[in-house]
Amino acid sequence: MRSLLHQTLDKFHYLMVDWACTYKASPSLFSISVSMSSVQIVTLLSLFLTELSSTLNVQGVKQGDSCFCDVNLTAWQFPVRQYEDVANLVDSCEELQGMLQTRVQLLEKKIPQIERTVGNMTDRLRAFQYLKSRSLYYDLQLHQMDKELERLEVDVSTAHQTAQGTLSQELSSVREMMKNAKDHNKFNLETVRDNLRVLKNRLETCRTIDAKFTSNCSQRLLSNISEPVVTKLSPYGKSYPSGSWGREAKSSAMERYWIQPLVSGNRHGNVLRFYPTHEDFMSSRGEQDIAVAPSYSHTNAIQGPGTLLYDEAVFYQCYNTGELCRYDLSTKATIRKSLPDAGFNNRFPYCYYTCHDWTDIDFSADETGLWVIYATEASHGNIVLSRLDSDNLNITHTWTTRLFKKSVTNAFVVCGVLYATRYLSAYEEEVFYAFDTNTGKENNMLAVKMEKVAPGMASLHYSPVDKQLYMYNDSYLLAFKLFF
Repeated sequence: MRSLLHQTLDKFHYLMVDWACTYKASPSLFSISVSMSSVQIVTLLSLFLTELSSTLNVQGVKQGDSCFCDVNLTAWQFPVRQYEDVANLVDSCEELQGMLQTRVQLLEKKIPQIERTVGNMTDRLRAFQYLKSRSLYYDLQLHQMDKELERLEVDVSTAHQTAQGTLSQELSSVREMMKNAKDHNKFNLETVRDNLRVLKNRLETCRTIDAKFTSNCSQRLLSNISEPVVTKLSPYGKSYPSGSWGREAKSSAMERYWIQPLVSGNRHGNVLRFYPTHEDFMSSRGEQDIAVAPSYSHTNAIQGPGTLLYDEAVFYQCYNTGELCRYDLSTKATIRKSLPDAGFNNRFPYCYYTCHDWTDIDFSADETGLWVIYATEASHGNIVLSRLDSDNLNITHTWTTRLFKKSVTNAFVVCGVLYATRYLSAYEEEVFYAFDTNTGKENNMLAVKMEKVAPGMASLHYSPVDKQLYMYNDSYLLAFKLFF
């Protein structure tokens, strides 16, 4: 660049000296031929012509056939610095233009994809728009809630006499809201729907919980969790990071500790290992392996880490279905029962930051009996808690929460209260939520921390026999004491 500018200056200098004595300086007389780009020539001329925008007369002295004169060339000094600044600006503009052209090209490629997506959404919404324009969609929702109200009224009539009066009054209030629902907006409709959910949960509470039921924690929420009282690597080693373990959860049953690892992508299993006492478990002696199915891919095999030992029977999710299985350790017989509308095969697993696969259906046990934790399409993925008859797997009562199942890492039941956990760090979990089936109330303000030794937590099971919580933590077996 410097040499090019010097060459250009030399040419201007020669032209000006040769011309100054004879002619009046004028910008239109200059014609320069230099090997430069068109952009550089335009820039050069614009700068130089600016400097020569005014004319200049020079007086000379004639001596013989020659003319001598003094010419001050500073008036025509070429603006080198200004030229460099403008040239740098032009280069920057060219670079920016290239970036913009690249973005435009990428956008042109994405536009057809965006148009297809918008078209697909339009087609999907057209059916709903048709229903909305004729008030059919809204009426169907109201009709569905009306049917739920009718079922609730029938159930209330068979509930405890002490609860009939209050619940009947609330149902009448909801009925009145339903009459005016067509004049309300969507948010009021959702309010009515939520009121129905609360009423249904309260009704289930009245029908389920024995008035004489008491325990050392039935009137109090979880307040603290101890440091691990057991920390032991699974006897199967680190090759099996997912599974479940615990102690027999029925107080009248014989003492027994069990471990159930998952194989084949941490999904399936068919063998449980039992230890007759805590000392045997800690010293890894006296174990007994029992197969609940001929193989881990058998139709009666175990899927997911929700397995539980309760009252001399193994409860688990049946392989590749939304069904519940019960394997009797005495008779070796397996009972299967459908769990209505339950999501499975990673439809509603425990997630939080990352999903823990095959955790759609989770068994739990407490002082009141056997429970199953899951989610459905009808609950919009929120946790549903059902109480089971442990002999035949029939659902006796069901509660629907407002807690999205994919927003928690695990859950367990203690004294009729559902607790949920969330991830804090690789070495710490937090119990942050509670749903009390005794009152139908929810609490998401808990902050009870729990230690881990590894990031992944496959299962949490409570045993009412020793009041301890059992965690399967990336091949490690941990146990904690609970305080209320």
